[in-house]
Amino acid sequence: MMSHLIQPMRRQLLRLAGALLCSPVLARAADGGLPHAVHQRILATLDAPLPKVLNVHHLALIRRFNIGWSPVESGAPMLNPAYPLGKDDTLALAMQAIASKDAALAAQRLMEAALLLPHFVQMADLKPGSYANGKAPFTLTARHLTLLRQQSWMTLEMLGMGAEDYLAEGYWPTPSVDGKRPYGDFTNYPVEMAQALGLPVRQQADGSLAITPKLQAQLKALHRQTMPALQVFVREAGLRRNTV
Repeated sequence: MMSHLIQPMRRQLLRLAGALLCSPVLARAADGGLPHAVHQRILATLDAPLPKVLNVHHLALIRRFNIGWSPVESGAPMLNPAYPLGKDDTLALAMQAIASKDAALAAQRLMEAALLLPHFVQMADLKPGSYANGKAPFTLTARHLTLLRQQSWMTLEMLGMGAEDYLAEGYWPTPSVDGKRPYGDFTNYPVEMAQALGLPVRQQADGSLAITPKLQAQLKALHRQTMPALQVFVREAGLRRNTV
């Protein structure tokens, strides 16, 4: 009984994410009517083992990733499920990125790149500094980089929906950082952020960990900045290695 209730709620959440990431008119992805061969290749790719090597196709797609913000719980960065490569025909953009007319191959490489995204954050590096990001530059700091590498990514199964559910709603199956526990084990995520950044954390009488209200507010603002930080990172970071 409970599982029948959870699935509609998950779908409503996915629609909400689409509405927040896109305009209301474009809340559903433009790619809802994917060719059968492409649809099947996506499912087969997600069922296959993760590639051990991040190749030139994967990197070309990662460079074009459109990072969004998940509305789950406290919110967290995610690969935009409606427009993972920007607001245009995703399949056409993927084919362009890998310089191929093979739509099924482009979809396969896109799904592989999406699965490799959490690993890319660990495999690549970027110097702190000011980087172009839309209309205004973004200042990437060492703290942003530390937090990006600390974030907990969720699989589709952990999100409670399978690839078929995403595709049925007109979305691409894409990964997201856990909006409830974005940095590991705590729902009080600013405490884990403080630990990761080496900032003061105190133990209270009941044994729980806490930080000052001022630091908590600062870290919540810093958490929101991990979305533009990740956007800059995928576009600019250089690979230290290409193996998972």
